[in-house]
Amino acid sequence: MQRYIGGASLREGRLGLMFNALLKIPMQFFILLLGVFVFVFYQFQPAPVFYNRAEWTHHAAGPHAAVFHALEEKHAALHIVKQEKITAWQAARTSGDATAEAAARTALLAAQRATDEVRAEAKTALLAADPRAKTKDSDYVFISFIVAQLPHGAVGLLIAVMIAAALGSKASELNALGTTTTIDLWRQLRPLTAHDEARNVTVAKWFTAFWGLFAIGFALFAGFAENLIEAINILGSIFYGVVLGLFLTAFFLKRVGGTAVFWGAVAAQILVFVLYATLSISYLWYNLIGCAACMILGLILQTLLPRITPIASDTRSS
Repeated sequence: MQRYIGGASLREGRLGLMFNALLKIPMQFFILLLGVFVFVFYQFQPAPVFYNRAEWTHHAAGPHAAVFHALEEKHAALHIVKQEKITAWQAARTSGDATAEAAARTALLAAQRATDEVRAEAKTALLAADPRAKTKDSDYVFISFIVAQLPHGAVGLLIAVMIAAALGSKASELNALGTTTTIDLWRQLRPLTAHDEARNVTVAKWFTAFWGLFAIGFALFAGFAENLIEAINILGSIFYGVVLGLFLTAFFLKRVGGTAVFWGAVAAQILVFVLYATLSISYLWYNLIGCAACMILGLILQTLLPRITPIASDTRSS
């Protein structure tokens, strides 16, 4: 929305949206590929038994220190065994011997299960030491890699890049929310002040502050989630499908009017809410369900709503 609003012309707004659409997919691909690289790295390099090092170190220095140190040693020993099994599996694959490869793969999976069991024991030990401890450490894998493997200067630069990117994106988001709320809500409810630009600017600033406080509140609420990235993707999957359905309807189903697609979107969003509360399917399916429901319900409602006949222009000559 900020790219659309910030364009000096309709052409610039369209170019901004097109570049965003073209670059989004490869950008997300490389971001996810980075996670694959980190996974491969920890298959061949020493990995911590628990990636939330602050939580682990806090309890490892407490009264249960012996238990935590024993788990660390056990995990390190099993990790070495797993590395040997990985090397043997790679050699078997290179040799082309299917039987040897199958045996090596079975041994590798057994070593992986043993490592996973130690990690489960570590989480159990954390809960025994502190029932309020967060035992899901997937959000800490990448930050652990950064802190432990990158040089100090690179860590500082990476943190600076993260903060700069967050500030830039938040500034544009809050500006877009404040502007659109002023134009689409405030000016519609207060038509008499629609042309009072000084007042509209002041109102937009207040709306920007409101959305900033709303974002802070949402961030505090999201902090209770065990996995922040997964929580964001779940939230996006609940709403993005219906938004995509609106755009696809506008592009490809031009016979569907605004009223039909609006109420179709409302019904589709309610359907997604109900399915999310009652089903246990992967949250990624709600993108497809919301999009398809919005388009189908829009088509159905358009057939039920009365047709609006456009008023013919008066072509009589004076």
